[in-house]
Amino acid sequence: MLKRAVLGSGSSGNAYYMSDGETSILLDQGFSLVELNRRLERFGSSASQLDAVFVTHLHPDHAKGVGILARNRDIPIHLHTKAIARNAREFAFLGIPQKQVVEVEVGEVIRLGAMRIFCFTTSHDSPGSVGWYIDHPEERVMLLTDLGKTTEEQKELAQRASVLFLEANYDEKMLEEGPYPRILKHRIRSVEGHLSNDDALTFVQESGFAGNELYFVHLSSTNNDHRLLEGQAKGRVSTPFVVCEKNRWYGTIGAAQ
Repeated sequence: MLKRAVLGSGSSGNAYYMSDGETSILLDQGFSLVELNRRLERFGSSASQLDAVFVTHLHPDHAKGVGILARNRDIPIHLHTKAIARNAREFAFLGIPQKQVVEVEVGEVIRLGAMRIFCFTTSHDSPGSVGWYIDHPEERVMLLTDLGKTTEEQKELAQRASVLFLEANYDEKMLEEGPYPRILKHRIRSVEGHLSNDDALTFVQESGFAGNELYFVHLSSTNNDHRLLEGQAKGRVSTPFVVCEKNRWYGTIGAAQ
């Protein structure tokens, strides 16, 4: 069984855990080492059992804990080549030991145990931003978050996936009527910003995703509401889904906490 868990999702920290009992990985690491271990413990694991980390982009809520994890656990840290080359200051600040850095190109397949893992480009205001796809004999998992627009390639990948972690960052009405300054609202709505609830639901429909599990992630605590998204999704999504609230965690073992 391929365990998967949302250890955290939102502006305060993001991390996704995958394990088949032989190989265990993280997608993003936006927490302190203490907090990461606290969350992994809920799923019967710890940082000492991780085999690799795969980073979507270098915004702090996704990457600020990568360096401390790497310095305490000698495992490879995978990032898109452009994320390193075009975010030199942010990358250096993480303090990842150079011998553990693995630069990855889009479409390049990394094999870890039974997992075949590759990245694909996403449109976000962090150069080298990517999503990740895990091809495993038991599941095909796609992480698609922090992007302002979707592509046909992403829809094709989602159509083949059995588990999809998909951003639904904001409700358009809540964003428009909310407290953010106009320039920030524009950034969120831009093609290098975030997906709205409607964007996410349209993506599910247009991709033909019909997998086993759908997780809506990276909800804004200011411009979205999990109950609102749940109501919107019930009318448009037939796949079993979970709306992941901020500061809670979800997965194949145990209930949300």
